[in-house]
Amino acid sequence: MHRTSWLVAFATLSLVPAQVAVGDIAVTGFSTTSFGLIRAGNLVSGFNTGGFLGTGSSQAILWDRQNPNAFLVGGFDFIGRATITGATAASYALLATNTGIVSQMSWDHAGQIVFVDSTAAQVRRLDPATGFVVDLSTGTQPWGGSLSAGAYEPTTGDIVVGGNGGIWRLPAGATTGVPIVTGLGGFVSGIAFDPVTGEVLATVLTVNRVIRIDAAGVVSNVAPPFSVPGPNALDIDQNGDLIAGGGTGQVYRIPRTGGAPVFLTSNTSPPNAVNGLAVAGAGGFALPFGNPCAASFGPMDLRASGPFLVGATVTTRSINHAANSAGVLAVGLSRTNWLGVPLPLSLDALFGTANCSLLISPDVLLSGVTSASGPAELVIPVAIPPAFAGHTFFAQHACLQPVAGGMSTSNALMLRIP
Repeated sequence: MHRTSWLVAFATLSLVPAQVAVGDIAVTGFSTTSFGLIRAGNLVSGFNTGGFLGTGSSQAILWDRQNPNAFLVGGFDFIGRATITGATAASYALLATNTGIVSQMSWDHAGQIVFVDSTAAQVRRLDPATGFVVDLSTGTQPWGGSLSAGAYEPTTGDIVVGGNGGIWRLPAGATTGVPIVTGLGGFVSGIAFDPVTGEVLATVLTVNRVIRIDAAGVVSNVAPPFSVPGPNALDIDQNGDLIAGGGTGQVYRIPRTGGAPVFLTSNTSPPNAVNGLAVAGAGGFALPFGNPCAASFGPMDLRASGPFLVGATVTTRSINHAANSAGVLAVGLSRTNWLGVPLPLSLDALFGTANCSLLISPDVLLSGVTSASGPAELVIPVAIPPAFAGHTFFAQHACLQPVAGGMSTSNALMLRIP
């Protein structure tokens, strides 16, 4: 195993000190003053801020990655920061007004807050340091005057939004959206992304569905219809499972791979229908990009499983290999440049491979061997040290096997540790 200095260059960081623990779930429920925090054991603590300083109730909440004991609360003409200071105590600071109705918020890679303004039916962005708000979408939109959910897509920089019966994509840098899927039968109330596949996840009111949309636009149910009553909010927890809420305050966990929801608790601060959810320590992912070349039994597809947290072990797994073959996991800081060489870099002219590419900078290499029978898997775990907190890095597999050039390469992964 080769190590480079970037693994130890950062100071040791603590992910979530003191008042907020990884996995705590903050909940909003149509209040002008209060929100709840579901802690270990599914116990609810209530926090009264004294007022959110807007013109109406809260509609959305977001864990503050920059201040891990805090949550950002948005609603009618406000976005503010609630910092938890004790078991049931929180301070509050207003960040912006004149935001319209903030229906959902998410972080982009620049540390800006992307939010849906349901009053204007547009997508906007807030600089939390200055309070300055800019419009990302403008003019007539395919969703019309209906916009009720939306989130920043980390692999593309696009923003995926939902409204009455449909989901649309606002491409990065564009001001007008394009359709992904329509005819869903109800208002889309929450948008999230599968941290392993990158597929769109959404809650849909009226028809009481929690759905997945694959790259081809095919819609499937993540949970049985009506198993989450009145689904009105959605987030992904630190393990990659879905957290959904609605009804009269009920909060559920749904396995990432699908299945029956598990009831956690009902929010009591206040005891209203849930309209926003945020999981502390969430936001980690391992999302695929680029194309694999052929291994011995098919494309060398690479995926990773979490939890994507400091102190955890992320398991990388590629498939379709010859048995008992040597392989490596490359971990790097860049997907655009390696030692002055632009990426991606075709390896075919160098090694005689067939459509294989170096997609990331191979700053650290970890070795492994494929399983004993084909089609074989190459499984290489990587422990996540505290220095990775708040950083994005990249991973790719390569494996020696009887194919053109004697080697195959996988697609790559973009990994984020919150």
